Amino acid sequence: MSCFICSDRHIATIATYFTSDIGFAEPEVTQRIADLLLEKNIEGVNFRYKEDTEFTPVDLSEVAQDMQPQDLVALCDCLDYQSCDPEGYVNPLLDDITAHFKARVVGGLKSNLWSI
Repeated sequence: MSCFICSDRHIATIATYFTSDIGFAEPEVTQRIADLLLEKNIEGVNFRYKEDTEFTPVDLSEVAQDMQPQDLVALCDCLDYQSCDPEGYVNPLLDDITAHFKARVVGGLKSNLWSI
């Protein structure tokens, strides 16, 4: 199994769509959620490859447009996969975000998207 650090665009898209959907689109809230997601991703990659990649805040300036709920679920699934290497891995924030987007998917639609 391999893993990678997801792009700022990938994580910013998840956080921005989520905070917008739930009515907390304030930049500070979106930034905090994005940073928490990235921290878990870096932790997983550092664990997997015995690295010491330092955290830098997510740049929220580039967010993918026209994303459908199934695309957002796919992005969340990718982020989860890239983050899950540490023993005992849990990410309740990402679990909640994924569940939110899954609830919005119509008719069981799937996305071919994995990473952006």
